[in-house]
Amino acid sequence: MYILQLCHDYKAPFLSVAKQYASLFEGTQYKVVTVFLKGEYSEDVVAKSGADEVVFLDNTTLSLRGLKLKQIRQIKHLHEQYKFTFCIAQRYKALYISSHLKNILTVGVLHIDGVFGKYFRRRYVIKNKEKIVLLGVSKAIRDDIRIALPGFPKERILYSYNSLNFDAIRSVQFERDEAREKLNLSEESFVFANVGRLHPDKDQKTLINAFSLVVEKMENAQLLIAGEGELRGELESQIKSLGLEGRVILLGMIQDVVLYLKAFDVFVLSSIREGLPVALLEAFSADLPCIASRCTGNEEAIRDVGYDFSVGDVVRLSELMLETFFLSEEKKEEIKKNMRKKINNEFAEDAVRTNFWRLPTIKNFFDN
Repeated sequence: MYILQLCHDYKAPFLSVAKQYASLFEGTQYKVVTVFLKGEYSEDVVAKSGADEVVFLDNTTLSLRGLKLKQIRQIKHLHEQYKFTFCIAQRYKALYISSHLKNILTVGVLHIDGVFGKYFRRRYVIKNKEKIVLLGVSKAIRDDIRIALPGFPKERILYSYNSLNFDAIRSVQFERDEAREKLNLSEESFVFANVGRLHPDKDQKTLINAFSLVVEKMENAQLLIAGEGELRGELESQIKSLGLEGRVILLGMIQDVVLYLKAFDVFVLSSIREGLPVALLEAFSADLPCIASRCTGNEEAIRDVGYDFSVGDVVRLSELMLETFFLSEEKKEEIKKNMRKKINNEFAEDAVRTNFWRLPTIKNFFDN
């Protein structure tokens, strides 16, 4: 028996997410077929997917607009081949497409707030509520969906955290000296790091401005930003205008950046919007002190284990950067201890798997 997992694409962090959901069915009678709407064939993606089979539909961004009739036909054709019994759809477009299959329960995993701001989306899922379950990646996303869809049964709007195999990640991460050597970082540097698309949602502008306020009080401090995106030009101009060349460095896209995290001293996430940030969980894997904005899923992840600030609060963020620069070893150990406890209770694969199979709608479906 086959499970369909339909994903928009395999760009970070969604390949990691796809692997997480495929792993939920390990040791069961079900085989997972992960289908990517966008993206050409990649052996690396196949190897990292965790699925029993992987299908690449290689659609264009343009073809995924509108009614998506082509993609609905593609999924129906795959259904004729595999006879799927259940579907997990990552993001709304995948949910819309896969829910056109008859007599199949579709679990739509939603990664960010505001998904149902559009009238058509609200109307569609309410009309098809009997065959759809909505799963937010945090309690905050679940609550956002419930507010947006008062006509959708609350018991079918649930949450399940993103998870990582923390032990596996730690086993392959480079140790501090090796990671620094590979990134050409000096041993003397104190490194604040940010990982994410160069996009307004990630708000690296606020991060750079905050760093500029306290950089002169932090000897050898640098801010490294790993990622690519539409704001590169603007961020380069901002760095130049603040005179921070050499202190703020745009690293570009780093393949498997999680391997290098121990090179850094503090991780900072300044986002305006997040569901439950995989980048922050990856920073946890390296035991890094973390600072994060209090947006949606960030707040749940950082609570009790790190430092938080209001979205866009440059002054408070600068104060926290200065505070974490001067952290004692004793305080770092306390943070590490609390972080590992939270990981085991909420974000480790076993904890998330247990929660998923206890979700009433999921449990009832497979029990029957």
